[in-house]
Amino acid sequence: MNLYVVLSVLLIFSAACYLMLGVRLIAIKREMGSMPIGVLFVVISIWVMGGAIELLSSTFAVFTIGRTAHFIGSALVPVVAYVCFREYTGSETPLRTVIIMLVIPTASIMLAATNTQHEIMWFLPIANEAGEFLTRPNRWGPWFLLVHLPYSYAVFGAAMLTLIAHSSAVVQAQRRGLFLLVAACIAPLTATLAYDMGFGSNTISYVPIVFTAMLPIYAWLILGEQIIEFTPLAYETVFQNMQDPVVVIDDNCRVIGLNHTAESMLSISESDALREPLEKLFGDDSPEVFEVLETGRPQKMMTTTGRFLHVQVSDIATHRSLGRGGKVLMFRDVSDVEKAQSEVRKSEKLLRTLINHSVNGIIRFRWVLTEDGGRKLRSIFANTAAARFLGADADDMVDRPASEIIILATCGMDDDIAADVLRKFEDAVSKGIRLDIEVRHRRNSAGRWLRMICEPMGDDVAMTFVDITDGKAKERKMESIATSDPLTGVLNRRGFERKASRRLAESADDATGALLFIDLNDFKQINDKYGHEIGDQLLTIASERLRKSLRSCDIIGRPGGDEFVALVPDVDADVADKLAKRLTSALEEPYLIGREKLQCAASIGLALYPKNANTLTGLLREADQAMYRAKDRCRRASDIGGENLLEKAV
Repeated sequence: MNLYVVLSVLLIFSAACYLMLGVRLIAIKREMGSMPIGVLFVVISIWVMGGAIELLSSTFAVFTIGRTAHFIGSALVPVVAYVCFREYTGSETPLRTVIIMLVIPTASIMLAATNTQHEIMWFLPIANEAGEFLTRPNRWGPWFLLVHLPYSYAVFGAAMLTLIAHSSAVVQAQRRGLFLLVAACIAPLTATLAYDMGFGSNTISYVPIVFTAMLPIYAWLILGEQIIEFTPLAYETVFQNMQDPVVVIDDNCRVIGLNHTAESMLSISESDALREPLEKLFGDDSPEVFEVLETGRPQKMMTTTGRFLHVQVSDIATHRSLGRGGKVLMFRDVSDVEKAQSEVRKSEKLLRTLINHSVNGIIRFRWVLTEDGGRKLRSIFANTAAARFLGADADDMVDRPASEIIILATCGMDDDIAADVLRKFEDAVSKGIRLDIEVRHRRNSAGRWLRMICEPMGDDVAMTFVDITDGKAKERKMESIATSDPLTGVLNRRGFERKASRRLAESADDATGALLFIDLNDFKQINDKYGHEIGDQLLTIASERLRKSLRSCDIIGRPGGDEFVALVPDVDADVADKLAKRLTSALEEPYLIGREKLQCAASIGLALYPKNANTLTGLLREADQAMYRAKDRCRRASDIGGENLLEKAV
């Protein structure tokens, strides 16, 4: 086995290793620098494989393939190295820039592959007198000397200078790896320079051999020094100028970085602290630091100067099983915050006291997760007034579903109305809008009207109860004054029309009833003869007789003067007739007022619902006409009474 075969085997093996390492790094993607350095190793593998093909070639065609692969490597390595080193310094190379930079390398590759047709890259012959293929020609062509060679060294030099000039972008303890990477580039660069200048054999391309020799070193940089896990930082402008102290440690709790604020806090320089155990910086006086490292939960510690520091830890994440980790300890001065929180706690205590003594009921709800993955509102606070309004103990009002509170608040209302209140509440909280509604609560025989106001408070929901019982009573009193006749106490025209219309509207489709229109026949003469006082008393007695003669559910009104109306619901024609006759007899009885015994019979018109009319207006019209017929009959007869005073609508 000759030397060429041995070297070819080594080169093929090395090319395969570079290829596998490059593909794996490209597949990682997430690690810093893994993609460009993976591409760099793939390009090197092509270069090394080209050297092996050159050594093994026995024909010009095979040698041309190896020669082209050689130029693929030498043309692309500087550009890929430039992109790779820039990424390590925290700067991305725009795609447009990469494409422009690849113009000359692409031209060099194409010219190398077709050199026999133009000899721009190198001059022929391609073999020596002994018939051996020349890996380095006797004379380089103009493109190689004037374009390819200067461009390649310029790009590679810019890449090296970028890496060295921006080494401060990596924390100090990890710069060693970058400097080793720079050093590892010297040997291939020196070999390439010597090869291009004509040193060494011209039948063996020894740059791929140098790459083969450097393979263990590159593997150690990747696996041992883990240079692809370096995270570029704007070290001076961000890390060092942070207002909060920051300490970076490795997996063995050794310090690998401090910022200036941490140096001041610990009274030690970063260079003196590097690689030192954390226990040396934080002794027994700071157990919180080691507790936060052990549990991962933030801690609060007090310094010797009386300042409060909030300590938290975060892992330096790695995405590889062989990757080294680390932790970042951050210290935040929260003395001012602690003071402010103390003031807030005092204010909250005062506010809670005020809320507990508020005349309004206040309940606060919070969303909690349920076992089925949903969420529901539960009470987290209730003041004394809320418990008093709802007739419950204050402690029992906490940790109850909102729906139970609504049901408790509406226990004095019909089931349908209470369910509607609950539906409106659930709709309001789901949409995050305000709800203002009145509810009636009843406990034992006591009833209370409450104004219930619900509105979002951040992520919570606040419910306020305002007692409006007295206001409701005043409202009913005012309504009664507005709708009642002040003399007789029955409804006035407005009140009767409103209540009777509502009663008819709420009646079933097959409901029956009657309307009575009553007129006191001799009232005007009595009022003129005996005076208004006697007349008013007579009207009052007549209204009392109406109430006694009719049922409690019947609606009685006084439209004005000596006229009365009465709506008698849910009766058939026979019952209505009996009620009307009983009323006629009652109103025929003498009126004893003072020393006077007065006679004041009444003419009554009767209209049936729905026979004569199915609206209040229609019933009033029909009953009024019937009453006037009865009244007209009374005028034509001097002695008339009993059933003759009653007239039915036609």
